[in-house]
Amino acid sequence: MGLRAAVLLAIALVWALAAPAAAGRLAEPGEGPLLPGAPAPTLRGTLAMRTYSVDMYRLPGALDAPAIQALGPLVEQAIISDTLELARGAPAHSAVGLAGRAAIRFEPPQRGACAIRGLTLSNERTIRLFYGPEADQQRVLGILAHELFHQLQRDYYGERAHRRADVILLEGMATWGTRGFFRDASGEAVYQRRVREALGRGELLPLTTSLERDCRTTTRTVIYDQWASFVEFLLTVHGRERFDALYRDSTGRAAGSANYRGVYGKSLEQLEADWRAWLRVQSLGAERSAGGLRR
Repeated sequence: MGLRAAVLLAIALVWALAAPAAAGRLAEPGEGPLLPGAPAPTLRGTLAMRTYSVDMYRLPGALDAPAIQALGPLVEQAIISDTLELARGAPAHSAVGLAGRAAIRFEPPQRGACAIRGLTLSNERTIRLFYGPEADQQRVLGILAHELFHQLQRDYYGERAHRRADVILLEGMATWGTRGFFRDASGEAVYQRRVREALGRGELLPLTTSLERDCRTTTRTVIYDQWASFVEFLLTVHGRERFDALYRDSTGRAAGSANYRGVYGKSLEQLEADWRAWLRVQSLGAERSAGGLRR
């Protein structure tokens, strides 16, 4: 992480620690420091909260203003967490961090089998979240952290590379990078447990599963978990430098569009087989650990 990013991160941390006193009210324009760089766009709706890094709006029927205001310091903490995860293993000279402020709008929840909870328009520095007044704060925060990770990916890899990034890498990295917001009672990342269980049942989906052909929320959850595990495998076994090269060498959003053979010397199918073998070793280790705890 570069010096500038470290300084901005420190400012965000100060804001996050000081913000609880202001969480119950809307910060006035110009009050307190604001993240330099690209400005947050102005969105339709009511401005409910402004923090160091984001402006948060709401539409009628969405999460209510007091709940959004209470999220203020948590959003800054999520950005810090996301930034540190994105910086993990990155070259020391890399510029990791938000290149400017972003706008978030809370909208009424979507309905139906293909409903989504969050959407990031990273080139517009805009995040849309679909939650009603009764939404659980921790669940909202986790999804928001995931969407903020996409904005950080765009600012790290650049607009051109991010716009055409293979969805396996795009969504897998964001799910992996926000695993701290989705842990089970034992402290394990939820995606790790789910993928291990699916492996045991023989129910893993192909990594090239298309969410355009099957848009169901349940399918999206399952394949995001698998993509996160695959990204973890690539980072753990092959390192960050090659992963970054792969991310920047994609031809479109379709699953499998990245240049796997050019970067790793193997096709995606071969890497998928390696990942499944790696998963079996991980699963065996988890079973042995669980057996030791039971004894």
